[in-house]
Amino acid sequence: CRSLRYNRPADIPTKMMLLSLLIYVSSISGALSFNRPYFVTPRHMLAKLSSDNLQKMFLSSDGSDEPPTLTNIDKAEMTEILSHVDNGTGDENYVVIDVRGEPEIMMGTGTMSEKVHILPLPQITMMAAFDMDEKSFEAQFNFPKPSVEDTLVFTCKMGGRSQQAAQIAATSGYKNIINYTGGADDWFGGEFVYT
Repeated sequence: CRSLRYNRPADIPTKMMLLSLLIYVSSISGALSFNRPYFVTPRHMLAKLSSDNLQKMFLSSDGSDEPPTLTNIDKAEMTEILSHVDNGTGDENYVVIDVRGEPEIMMGTGTMSEKVHILPLPQITMMAAFDMDEKSFEAQFNFPKPSVEDTLVFTCKMGGRSQQAAQIAATSGYKNIINYTGGADDWFGGEFVYT
């Protein structure tokens, strides 16, 4: 009788430990406050969690020890950011991204501004959008890929999906990330029924 041995890749414990750490950190920050996981890790992203990429995830894109920063903002701060984006003013280079689906946006509220880009969360996760090269990203999503020096501002309906997108952007090397926690419900003044 021959014995079969399963050889587990050496980086699997590292991946699981890292995923557990991300979920723990997310739960401390309130990302898991509704008892549903906000950090979803598709298979293509698990490949990124190899030990070679651990440094990239927890260090800024320039290799310094500065971790990515995620700032949660309210409606007043979002109004200020959109004013800067619409007028081309301010010190920051903001890229505002709505991660709701296009039907949800078009049949519901629309976007907060003409300068807000639409990039649905499923496309971010399934296509590894923030890991695409610039040319492929622009061809796929019809706007230039944000550089890692840009400040990404995510919004959705109520703040949950934008939190997920922010976490994914951080794993892709972006270091200045903002989440509008109120989302479209807060911006447009209440919950909307999508038909």
